[in-house]
Amino acid sequence: FMHRKWPEVNKYLVYFQNFTNTHDKVEVIRERYEQAINESGVVGINIGTRPDCLPDETLAYLAELSDRMHVTLELGLQTTYEKTSALINRAHSYQLYVDTVKRVRELAPKVEIVSHLINGLPGETHEMMVENVRRCVTDNDINGIKLHLLHLMTNTRMQRDYHEGRLQLLSQEEYVSIICDQLEIIPKDMVIHRITGDAPRDMLIGPMWSLNKWEVLNAIDQEMERRDSWQGCKLEVAQ
Repeated sequence: FMHRKWPEVNKYLVYFQNFTNTHDKVEVIRERYEQAINESGVVGINIGTRPDCLPDETLAYLAELSDRMHVTLELGLQTTYEKTSALINRAHSYQLYVDTVKRVRELAPKVEIVSHLINGLPGETHEMMVENVRRCVTDNDINGIKLHLLHLMTNTRMQRDYHEGRLQLLSQEEYVSIICDQLEIIPKDMVIHRITGDAPRDMLIGPMWSLNKWEVLNAIDQEMERRDSWQGCKLEVAQ
């Protein structure tokens, strides 16, 4: 499918994105991955998972894999605040994430680490969201980051919290301001893999403005230009 769309492209990264893709015995994981990476043209693999689903034997396999091709491990963190983590039933601590990053560095040093954060989680202020990024990229040895907006979806506990007034959704203006503040403290050599996201329209309660992804991206560009700002500029001033 991808080759028909872009016939000049002949190299691919396999992306195990949805769900927790190291949540099984290493024998099963190996079988699934090897089937995918043996497809013609595959030069690497991206693996989405959680800090609490990476036992040593799985990391040993990823280390072996990283000797053969490019490997990126995407760790869902979402927040560095324990109160928020408990509220959204994340079921692991920030400290476990920190320890997991260190274990990956020790056991699979060639593997690139990308961390996920969500802006707009219940109870988190603008300042807390910026601090999430500072902790994530300054206090941990990672290669990239994904920044995402909280999407309120149907058939979730947050839906009830929203209707009962315990959850406030970000406006586009608020989100753009938060993102720009976060960009200014992310090192300029760090890859930003995502800066916004969208969700299935038929399952999304809000914010509905998030469906217009290009409008959001353009608004971020415009705000950075208005500020005469760029990725990592606050770090340059501090130095």
